Amino acid sequence: SPPPLPTHISTSQPPRLLRLAFLSRTTLLPLSQGETMTTQTDLEKAFRKAKKAWKVDKENKKLKKEMRAAKKAWEESKSGDAADEKEAPKLDVAALEKAFKKAKKAWKENKGDKALKKAKNEAKKAWEAAKASSESEEKTEDKSDSVDIESLKEAVKKARKEFKADKTNKAAKKALREAKKALEEAEAKTNGEVEVEEKETPTDVGSKRKREEEEEETKEEDDGANAWASMSAKKKQRSDPVEGEPNMKCFVGNLSWDIDESQTRAFFKDCGELTDIFWLTDRETERFKGCGFITFDSIEAATKACEKNGQDLMGRPLKINYAKPRPDKDRKRTPKKGGGPKREPSERPAGGTTTVFVGNLSFDIDDDAMRGFAKGCGEITNIRWLTDRDSGDFKGCGFIDFASVEGVDKFITEKNGSDLMGRTIRIDYAKPRV
Repeated sequence: SPPPLPTHISTSQPPRLLRLAFLSRTTLLPLSQGETMTTQTDLEKAFRKAKKAWKVDKENKKLKKEMRAAKKAWEESKSGDAADEKEAPKLDVAALEKAFKKAKKAWKENKGDKALKKAKNEAKKAWEAAKASSESEEKTEDKSDSVDIESLKEAVKKARKEFKADKTNKAAKKALREAKKALEEAEAKTNGEVEVEEKETPTDVGSKRKREEEEEETKEEDDGANAWASMSAKKKQRSDPVEGEPNMKCFVGNLSWDIDESQTRAFFKDCGELTDIFWLTDRETERFKGCGFITFDSIEAATKACEKNGQDLMGRPLKINYAKPRPDKDRKRTPKKGGGPKREPSERPAGGTTTVFVGNLSFDIDDDAMRGFAKGCGEITNIRWLTDRDSGDFKGCGFIDFASVEGVDKFITEKNGSDLMGRTIRIDYAKPRV
């Protein structure tokens, strides 16, 4: 059965001492000879016992007073528990050690005193428990540091993998260097805090060797990437010799898919006046091929343009040569402004047709602009713009239906090769569907 509530515990007992007794969960060294601190469990049992004794004799004022004092002591110990949980204080190992030494000294002076011996043993137990708890917290902190280093190692591996996937990615390269630097700093800090040198195990040696090999590999990759970038830069600066016989027309290749006439004219404005720009497109799909022909007002201007061979336009080094003249075409013909020479339509179908194909259209074209362009040729009954099946983007071409065959013939004769919204449009008889 639990011991009775000591007579010295009262409402004047300092709450701090009660909390300390609760935290240690054991009986500690008395503050002064004859004063013993008890645990919260003992206080609860003492209160219940005092209450039971008072219920037997409720007229006994002394028992009632003792019961109330025991209840108050127990409640104060519980309130101290709540406060300690909020504050979460750490046990003072040094103070507990000092208390143990003091109890030990008191017991040595009177070894026959069982109470002093018990107090000494409990003080020792409390000190050892606090010391073990403190050591456990330190080990937890060390483990936390180890986890941090392991996470940094994982970050290095991840950054290295991303860099290997695209060695030209400067952001990935920078991330790899920063991850390696963070790992090195963390390892250096950890090694500086640990004074005792540990003997390297075969596993440690193998890991170190593997890390050194990886670092050497990364260095070689960096050097290789730098060499490749340097070589690419030199290749861009070095332009191939210009081909062809000097004339006013130049071939321009390796163009960006986003190029337009205004950007082209701005690039060649210091060479001379451009009289024509003609983009090469696929005959079936009408898609831009990434190349074309530009015509200047003089051979001198074309020569200056060819000197730009290899220069960068919209992120791509251009390939510029003199255009090779076609032997079956009139070399002295000057194309109309806005997109190259006029293309002759195909053979007129027997009996004619009421539908025409229109190509090389501006991407800003609309029904109203086309109807205004065809005004005077005949009534247009329908306009169909061709779009990409997947993206829905306009292909730059379409079909126009006229009310009569005569309207189609007139539209092709008068408008084929004409300029519409800055582009030389191509008009042809629509092929009948098979």
